[in-house]
Amino acid sequence: MGMERKYCLCCGENVPCNIVIRNERRELTCTFCGFILGTDSLWEDRRRAAGTYALIAEDSKFTRTLLKELILKKVLASEVTALSNGLELVSEYSRLLSGDIRVRFVIIDLNMPVMDGLTAARTLRTLEEKKKKKKVPILFFSGIKADEGFKKQMELLAPANYVNKGADSDTKVLVRRVEGLLNFISRHYQSA
Repeated sequence: MGMERKYCLCCGENVPCNIVIRNERRELTCTFCGFILGTDSLWEDRRRAAGTYALIAEDSKFTRTLLKELILKKVLASEVTALSNGLELVSEYSRLLSGDIRVRFVIIDLNMPVMDGLTAARTLRTLEEKKKKKKVPILFFSGIKADEGFKKQMELLAPANYVNKGADSDTKVLVRRVEGLLNFISRHYQSA
């Protein structure tokens, strides 16, 4: 069996490769000059691309945890990343897009620190357009009332939907709202 060969920018030709493991990653290097031709993270699960992925941006740790646990329990996604603000969401979504990992849906709270949900959603759409990727369904889950201005924004961000999480401080009420949100996802995005 022949040794794998790849194109080396430094040498300007197809060259044999070495595998070097360092800094928690596997590097493919040029046998002649040592130039790095490719890398793989050793800690990253390679099966992720074949699974279903969901993202949550919510500043309440309780709500984030509840959403994540119920999404996994109902098998609406095989992997869920829960983030505490819109900037973290944008960063993670960009990373996933760059890795050609498709996200099934995103749940976004509107009122968050650092970057609010509406700004984050607009930024997601800009990233998708720039990278020529399919638009991920966005589900706004917030206690903020959906006024006419917000409804127009949702039309521009389509596919986007809104589910009110209510203002009741009783956790049982929130759990019922989350169940309603997940039932909505199950009906509308299960085959997405």
